[in-house]
Amino acid sequence: MDQQQLKQILAYNNEDVLSRFTDQFKVSEAEADDLFRETRKFLYLCQLPGIFIPDELLILDEMWHNFILFTKEYHRFCEEHFGRYFHHLPATKSEKEIQRIKNELDPELAKTEFQVKLSHVIGHAYDELGADTVVKWFQVYPIQYSKENISSLRKY
Repeated sequence: MDQQQLKQILAYNNEDVLSRFTDQFKVSEAEADDLFRETRKFLYLCQLPGIFIPDELLILDEMWHNFILFTKEYHRFCEEHFGRYFHHLPATKSEKEIQRIKNELDPELAKTEFQVKLSHVIGHAYDELGADTVVKWFQVYPIQYSKENISSLRKY
C-alpha cells in the first residue's frame, strides 16, 4: 500500500465530524480527534480484501457512522483518497442466519474461522500501520471502549 496516501488521509480533518461526535459521546475533543484519526487509518486498511470491523473496534465503527452522516464530505473524502465510495455494509439477515447455524453445528470450526479472519485484519494492521496501532486497537480499545463502556459514554 502507499504510505503517501496514508499521510494524506491522516492529514484530513473535519471539525464538524468531531463536534457531532462530542455531542453524542462523553469524550474530550482530543479523544474524538484521536478516534477520528484511527478511523481514517482503518478506512485506509479497508482497501484490502477481507478487512472487516471486529467488536474490538466498535468505537471506530461509531466514528465511521458519524462521518458517514456528513454525506457530502464523506463521499468527497472517499473519492479523493480512494477513488471510490466506501460503503459501510452491515451483515444481512441471511448472513447472520448462516453464521448462527455454523455456530450451532460446529462451534469450534466457527471460532477457528473467525480467528483466521481476525488474524488477517491484525496482520494487515501490523504490516501497514505498525505495532502501536495493533496494541491500541486490539489491547487498549477492547477494554477502554467495550460495548458497556461505549454505552455509558453515550449522552442520550
